Amino acid sequence: MGDYFDAGKHGAVLAIPFSHANVTTGESNTDLTAGQDTLHVMPYSGSIIGISIRANASLTAGTITAQAHSNSTEVTDTGAPAPACSSSAQVSYATVRPGAVTFSAGDKLGISVTTTTTLDPTNSVDVDALLFVQLDPN
Repeated sequence: MGDYFDAGKHGAVLAIPFSHANVTTGESNTDLTAGQDTLHVMPYSGSIIGISIRANASLTAGTITAQAHSNSTEVTDTGAPAPACSSSAQVSYATVRPGAVTFSAGDKLGISVTTTTTLDPTNSVDVDALLFVQLDPN
């Protein structure tokens, strides 16, 4: 498995940061931002290989689930990473093997979050997330 991250063999791995301030209860597929936008255009084809998420405050109830999206559509492929923060985990991550969830050059990738209606605290939780992609080697 260690050679999955050999850039010469499998392509470069990138971590793209996203965030969202003041997450509220009952959000559905709310896009996180990366600088001025919610999406990053991919210069090459490749694979989504993971997502990590962190809430800046401890949740006492409910969950915040992160999901990748491509061209503003949530990625629902079987095994697509969807980590969740909850009262038992302020940080979470999920991975998938390279090649399982692919994208094409020019696709716009991002991360969205969905929250339960029982989220507590609400309007005061900030979320940071990283989208990990592996570009196809040339």
